[in-house]
Amino acid sequence: MPSFISNLLKMASGTVIAQVVAIILIPVVTRLYPPEFFGVNQLFLSIAAVILVVSTLSYHFTIMVTEREEDSVNLLGVCVVCLLGISTGAGVVFVGFADWFGSVFNTPLIADYFVWLPLYIILSSLIVVLNEWLSRKVRYGVIARGIVTNTVSTRVIQIGGGLIHASPLGLILGSVIGAGLATLSLLRGLKEDTALLKTVTGGQMKALAARYKHFSLYASLGSLANSVSWELPAFMLAYFFNPTVVGYYALAIMAVKLPMAMVGKSITQVFFQKASEERIQTGDVKNVVREVHTRLISVGIFPFIIFVILAQDLFTFIFGANWLTAGTYAMILAPWTFAVFIISPISSLFGVLDRQRAFFFFELLTLCALTLLFSIGGTFGDPVIALTLFSIGGVFIWGAKSAYLIKEAEAGYRDSVLSLTRHLLLSIVVSLPLIIAKFAGIPFLLLLGVAGVTAVAYYLRIFFTDALIRKEVLRMIRGSVSPRHVRWMERLGLFREQG
Repeated sequence: MPSFISNLLKMASGTVIAQVVAIILIPVVTRLYPPEFFGVNQLFLSIAAVILVVSTLSYHFTIMVTEREEDSVNLLGVCVVCLLGISTGAGVVFVGFADWFGSVFNTPLIADYFVWLPLYIILSSLIVVLNEWLSRKVRYGVIARGIVTNTVSTRVIQIGGGLIHASPLGLILGSVIGAGLATLSLLRGLKEDTALLKTVTGGQMKALAARYKHFSLYASLGSLANSVSWELPAFMLAYFFNPTVVGYYALAIMAVKLPMAMVGKSITQVFFQKASEERIQTGDVKNVVREVHTRLISVGIFPFIIFVILAQDLFTFIFGANWLTAGTYAMILAPWTFAVFIISPISSLFGVLDRQRAFFFFELLTLCALTLLFSIGGTFGDPVIALTLFSIGGVFIWGAKSAYLIKEAEAGYRDSVLSLTRHLLLSIVVSLPLIIAKFAGIPFLLLLGVAGVTAVAYYLRIFFTDALIRKEVLRMIRGSVSPRHVRWMERLGLFREQG
C-alpha cells in the first residue's frame, strides 16, 4: 500500500501545478467569451467525449491487464488502428451532416466547427492509450507532465484566441492544440520502449484483437453508455433550452470538477495499476479497495461541503457577475460530483475483476434513469429542476455501483460507511464557523479566510489521525527538504515511525 500512496502523491503533485494555473486562467477566459460561446464549445467537447470512449473499442483497457509485455505493446498497436479508423469515420459523418446536427442541438453555430472534430478525437484518444501504456510501465512523471502541458497550453491558446477575436473557434482550437502538445509530450516517454515497439506485427495484433473481443464488446458498450450519461446534461440542456444555458452548465461543471477531476484521474490510474498487479500476484484486491475508498472519502468530502456553502459567491467574485447562474448550477451538481470522485477510481474494478457485463448493465441503467429524470425536469421549463433531479439520481446510482464493486471485491461495507458518516459529521462541525459567517453577511474575502482556517483544521486532523497518510506525506517531505530541516522536524517528533 505505501507504494500505491507514493505513486499517487507523485501523480497528484505533478498535476497540482496544472490545476492552479488552470484555475487562475479560467476567470480570464470567462471575461473574454460569453456564455453562448461556452455552450458551443461544451457541445463540441461532449460530442467528442462520446466518440472518444469507443475510438479504441476499449482495447486500451487490456494494455494494463495482460501479463506479457509483447502482448501489451501489440494491443497498443490495435488501439492506434481502431482510433484512426473510428475518428475518420466520425469526422465524415459530422462534417457531412453538420447543419442537421446543429439543428438537433438547437445550436446552428456549431456546424462551422465540426471540421476540427476528427483531429481532436485522434489526439485525445492517443493520450488515453499512451497513459495506459505509461501507467503499466509506472512512468507517472511522464503522465503528469502531459497533464500539465495539456491543461496549461489549452488555457493559454484560448486566452490568445479571445484577445485576437472572441469566437467559439478560440475555445475549440485551445482544446485541439493542447491535446496535440500533450500527445507529443507523452510520445517522448516511449523512447525506452523502442525494442518492444519493433515486436508489433499485423498478425499478432489481429490474434490479440480476436482474443479480447468479448472484453472489447462489453467494455465499449458500457463505456459508451457511461460517456453519454456524463455528457447528457449538455445535450439535454441544449435540446430543452439554449446554448447560453449550456454555457452556464459548462462553467459550473468545469469549476466543480477541475480541482478534483485530475486528482481523481491520477487516483484511478494508480489504483488500476495497483489493483491489476495485486490481482495477478495474489488474486485478491480487497485490501487495496478498502484502503483507497476510505481515504478518498476522508480527503474528498470537506472541499465539497465548503463549495456548496460558497459556490454562488465564488462564481460572481471569480468569474464575474454574469456567471451567478453558473454558481447555482455548480452548487446543485456538487453532491453528484462528490459521489463520482469517491467511486470513480474503484470503477476500474469492472476491468480488473473481468465484470464487463455488469459494467454494461450499470451504465445502461444509469443512462436510461438519468435520461428519464432529465426529460421530466426539462418539461418543467426550468434548468434548475432538471439539474436537481439529475444530481439526486446520480448520487443514488453511483452509490449502487459502489456497493456492487465493494461486494465483488469482498472488501466489506463497514469501513466505507463509517468513513463517510464520520467525515461528513466532522466536515459539518468544522465548517460551522463558515456557515455562521455566511449567514451573518460578512464580506466575501473574510469568508475565504474563514474557509481557509477551517480547511487547515480539517486536514490537520486527517494528518494526525491517519498513520498511513502521515507516513507517506512525511516521506515526501523528507525527500524534498534539506537534511537540516529533517533533523529539526525529527526533534519535533514528526518523523517518528507510527504503528
